[in-house]
Amino acid sequence: MKKERKTVEHVEQLENFPFKSFQEYKKASMEGVAQVGVDRAVALNWSYGGGLYASSFVRTQATVFMFIPFLAAIGFLVYIVMTGSWWLLLSLPVVVILYFMFHPSSGMIFGPIRTLLVWLTFGGLAYSFFVGISWLFSLTLTLALIWYGETRVYGSALKHLIEAADKHEDLFCKMWQSGVANLSFFNGDYYFVDHKKVGGEYVSYDE
Repeated sequence: MKKERKTVEHVEQLENFPFKSFQEYKKASMEGVAQVGVDRAVALNWSYGGGLYASSFVRTQATVFMFIPFLAAIGFLVYIVMTGSWWLLLSLPVVVILYFMFHPSSGMIFGPIRTLLVWLTFGGLAYSFFVGISWLFSLTLTLALIWYGETRVYGSALKHLIEAADKHEDLFCKMWQSGVANLSFFNGDYYFVDHKKVGGEYVSYDE
């Protein structure tokens, strides 16, 4: 049974935190000794949902990046209707499949296959532009925008949340206590709220 943790606003009050003060952590972070890691889904929820210290600019940026893939797909459908290229409707299943494969988390599943598809997309985009194949340009542009939107919405959210956590100690403490943040060290060690990985071995603080 996990013991209830009292909410705190200073790292000195955190149990099992590897630094004695917030300033000490920030110094280690700037020197590249340690860095905070956050789950990308948590970062997006913070950014899009207007979490603590999430500015209106951050929320707007997240919204824009989130809608880019859908706007790209709508634009592709408009191109099909305007040009009468109805046979391109056969490519819609490919667009849907790549929408999921271009998601950042799919890299853990598809690995090099996802990377190859991204390169093929941009290669096809460049080729169609220089050769002048409009249908291929429209298709690959749609796929490139889907990749860009999905990649940037998470990358931007992570960047802004980490910056906010490094600036606001109370937010950092909240993230650490809730278990959504961890610290990774240059030597491969990891520290979490309830356990750590030191020298390749996992150690629970409750043991």
